[in-house]
Amino acid sequence: DLLRASAEILGKGTFGTTYKAALEDATTVAVKRLKEVTVGKREFEQQMEVVGKIKHENVDTLRAYYYSKDEKLVVSDYYQQGSVSSILHVSHKSTIFG
Repeated sequence: DLLRASAEILGKGTFGTTYKAALEDATTVAVKRLKEVTVGKREFEQQMEVVGKIKHENVDTLRAYYYSKDEKLVVSDYYQQGSVSSILHVSHKSTIFG
């Protein structure tokens, strides 16, 4: 479903481009399409297991990942409030300046 979903570019970063993707069941997710990642499938899966175990209020929960020779995707929840970075900076400023 993910590879056929309609997608909108949210931004580009060091590790690749992030898209907003609408799945057939009306779920909306954020998908990071990793660029220039040259690891084997086993190493990629091991790293995704580590990322999937991270539980922190400022870190997205890993929902899924996809590995093929030509594509490496990381899927997490989509936040309508904007980027996680902008949310953290606004939250941080509110805390400091009350």
